[in-house]
Amino acid sequence: VCLVSSIIQYIKVTKSLRGSELSFFVSYTKPHKQVTVQTISRWIKQVLAYAGVDTDIFKPHSTRAASTSAARDMDVPLDHILAAAGWSNERTYQRFYNKPIARPG
Repeated sequence: VCLVSSIIQYIKVTKSLRGSELSFFVSYTKPHKQVTVQTISRWIKQVLAYAGVDTDIFKPHSTRAASTSAARDMDVPLDHILAAAGWSNERTYQRFYNKPIARPG
C-alpha cells in the first residue's frame, strides 16, 4: 500500500464531506466534523481486528512499537526512526518501543 496514494485518495473521497473543515480526519457521519482522538483509536482497533490481530492483547498504541520496530528490522537508520516518532533520544525507543517482530509462518 502506497501511503501517498492512499492519502491522495482519502482527500479526494472526503472532499465533498469536509466543506470548510480543515482537519485531516473528518467523521464519515453527519455533521462531518473533525474526529476525536477516541474515534481515531476506535478506527485503529477496528482495522487491527479486521487484520486478525488479537485486540485483547494489542491496542491502538501498539502500532507505535510495531511500526518503529519494523522500521528497525528493515535497517532504517535509528535517527530517522527517532525523528519520525518525535523522540529526541534513543532511550525512549529502546525502553518502550523496541520490540521483537513476530513473523507469520
